[in-house]
Amino acid sequence: MNFLQRLIHPLFRIEAQRHLLYGKRRRALALFNILCRWSPTPENQFNLALCKMNLREYEQAIELLEPIHKLIPDQLFAGITYAQCLMLAKRFTEAEEVYSHLLSFNPENSLLKLLAALSKDPVGRDKFVTSLDYQYQASLLQEAKQPQAALDLLKKAVELTPEDAALQNNMGVLMLKLKYPIADVMAAFAKAMELSPDNDRFKRNYRKVWQRSQK
Repeated sequence: MNFLQRLIHPLFRIEAQRHLLYGKRRRALALFNILCRWSPTPENQFNLALCKMNLREYEQAIELLEPIHKLIPDQLFAGITYAQCLMLAKRFTEAEEVYSHLLSFNPENSLLKLLAALSKDPVGRDKFVTSLDYQYQASLLQEAKQPQAALDLLKKAVELTPEDAALQNNMGVLMLKLKYPIADVMAAFAKAMELSPDNDRFKRNYRKVWQRSQK
């Protein structure tokens, strides 16, 4: 990197991460592509892979994630993301291998045990992968200002993975945006709280809607 690139690199990274967090995936992708050209660090490559996953470009994301996993094979978050992307690409045998490898470093990790078992279950993994892909599609529809179509996909995802607390919460958020009946919105947030009772964000969402219902 030249001097100017080194100077603005942190600012670009923060802005790109902000775009990704707030659902502006294509803007994030453009910035992370620039950052990777300037400095192809594992961090920049990983963030670019996250953008690709969010845009449902799973094979391209795998190309970025595979060398990162080989470089730092015991890094849990990077490894789980890589395996999840392999699942989305329906490369289940490879995903099983990654989960098994991560478990060798983290034998007591309950999430890894769950995901490893899921990768071997043809019915369960199909539901999981389809639901997750629906959620990525829904996010892109929201970005394209098609909230009702996005909600329709989230409802289909919930039918496949009803125990996903974050999915229940996201459905509630979208229902609230679309001005669905308060009772329906509260039901979605209540289910999210039931599934994840320690999540403060879910509690705040439910409380805000409950307060509206009392007016």
